[in-house]
Amino acid sequence: MLVFLNTMMFAFLALFPILNPPAMAPVFLQLTAGVKDSQRNHLAGLIGFYTFLFLTGLLLVGGWLLKLLGISIPVIAIAGGLLLFHSAWRMLNKNPKLSESEKAELQTYMLDKAFFPLTLPVTAGPGAMAVTLSLVPSGAITNPHTLLKFLAVTCGIGMAATTVFIFYRYSSKVLNRMGPTGTATISQISAFVLLAIGVQIVWGGVKELILTLM
Repeated sequence: MLVFLNTMMFAFLALFPILNPPAMAPVFLQLTAGVKDSQRNHLAGLIGFYTFLFLTGLLLVGGWLLKLLGISIPVIAIAGGLLLFHSAWRMLNKNPKLSESEKAELQTYMLDKAFFPLTLPVTAGPGAMAVTLSLVPSGAITNPHTLLKFLAVTCGIGMAATTVFIFYRYSSKVLNRMGPTGTATISQISAFVLLAIGVQIVWGGVKELILTLM
């Protein structure tokens, strides 16, 4: 049970900073500025649901796809960790996740485009995909221990997707209460946690590669 909880929380803490719902909530509000509250709430639910489905599907089939391509899980872990480190560094230096031109372009999309582009790539972009692939458990799928890890990571993905829904659904109320300072503080803390997790994922991949040489 302890291993299950640790794996679940690690998956959640790895995905939450890269999804970064507190920082993306203002973007979501801006993109849905001309939408009724009821439609925005429905859209928030769809984005959270699609985020869970997409990342869970990637988790389940990603390992087999990597084997077909001849790419090992440790290599993906190192690449994903480096990408996380880069994303965290940009966040700490307050670079926006979306450029102004990208925001203006996304304004033209209809609300029924909940999966693309509002889920992919606005919410669950390449960074979230890389993190999910780096969380694919190693070992035979028929091994109960491996299946338990898959379930734990799936629960972590579900928790992260739920935070996306909560922040998007209550974005206007939450942001009004937190204010610009609170929003910026959470964003910076998330960036630092993301930086640490990126280093941890890289180190885990390096250890796995070293063990294969022994």
